[in-house]
Amino acid sequence: MKDADLRTARLDLTPILREHAPLLFAALSDPALHEHTGGAPPATVDALARRFTAWEARQSPDGSERWLNWMVRERLSGDAVGYVQATVVESRADLAWVIGVRWQRRGYATEAAGAVLAWLTKQGTTTVRACIKPAHAASQGVAARLGLRRTEAWIDGEEVWVHS
Repeated sequence: MKDADLRTARLDLTPILREHAPLLFAALSDPALHEHTGGAPPATVDALARRFTAWEARQSPDGSERWLNWMVRERLSGDAVGYVQATVVESRADLAWVIGVRWQRRGYATEAAGAVLAWLTKQGTTTVRACIKPAHAASQGVAARLGLRRTEAWIDGEEVWVHS
């Protein structure tokens, strides 16, 4: 499974490279963005570039997981607004979306993650999961709009939503 450029009505999704760090830094550096996703904003563009360098391998160090990460760009403005990622193990993918605060409430997370979900399905992925903090109503709404359903399962304090 090799990641590919994806296109929606308003967005372009491009596999993330180290050189995208300066483009995404502004969208990812707002502390409010990390309230529900955990972690901290990238300290510098270089720190973000180092993270993206690891992602460019497109697999975990032991080769057991495929790491697929797309930069999400608003086509009209050209702004890099966030990213969508899928961690794939065999025929299951864990899907996550991060859209910068400035671009939230426009349906971009649903649109971008929906494009990745459709692409994963075409690639033979049979189960797609999203792990969402119980207080993150916006991501729960995205998951529901994508056709994922909440399960009884939990992983690391997050509810597991599944599309299969």
